[in-house]
Amino acid sequence: MYKRFKFQHKETIVTVLLDDDSYYDIVVEAILTARKAIESMIKRDPLFQVTLEPYDCDGFIVGRMCQASKIAGVGPMASVAGVIAQYAVERAVEEGAKFVVVDNGGDIAMYLDRPIRVGVFTYSQKLCFEIDQKGFYAVCTSSGTIGHSISFGFADACTIFARDACVADAFATALCNEIKEGFGREEIEKTLRLFWEKAKEHILGAVVVKGDVVGFAGNVPKIVKGVVKPDLITKG
Repeated sequence: MYKRFKFQHKETIVTVLLDDDSYYDIVVEAILTARKAIESMIKRDPLFQVTLEPYDCDGFIVGRMCQASKIAGVGPMASVAGVIAQYAVERAVEEGAKFVVVDNGGDIAMYLDRPIRVGVFTYSQKLCFEIDQKGFYAVCTSSGTIGHSISFGFADACTIFARDACVADAFATALCNEIKEGFGREEIEKTLRLFWEKAKEHILGAVVVKGDVVGFAGNVPKIVKGVVKPDLITKG
């Protein structure tokens, strides 16, 4: 059985799941370390924070963001929540954790030794996925209708499944940007097919929710019956 923790520092609001709470301080320290690296980069190079285009940079944290920006075709800050969550999970695993989940505002990095259910909430759909994978896994969602993140799309949710949350976060933004206001099922399915051809080397699967339309691409976890509880959503 795992324990649930809440942590907030500035804009970062996370939910942490652990079956051994001795790793909690490691997760928090990693979150602060990642944020410090990103904040230092922004201070040195303000364009890093505001550009919406792929960007060149070095460094263990920000370098991963820039690499994700290049392969997904978005700005580096599109993966900021994902890279923080991913680094926190990696640090806990380095110290011996066998089960750790870090949900950073809906961008989720995890290291699993058992199945877990993850809900995706929109006002029109409430989907519950059973993640039956071992090791590193990521579920990241971008929305053009919910939340405060920058998006040029109109999807209620674009969810990416991958092995790395930094990459998944960037591709979730990229996919959401492609879903236009008037899109119906046909346009969404076509967009997903084109997106999958470009992204399939980097991610495992994708889901788009827009109104009553749900589209799928790649290897998507099994949808199961479950209750998506709004009070468990990590949000500010």
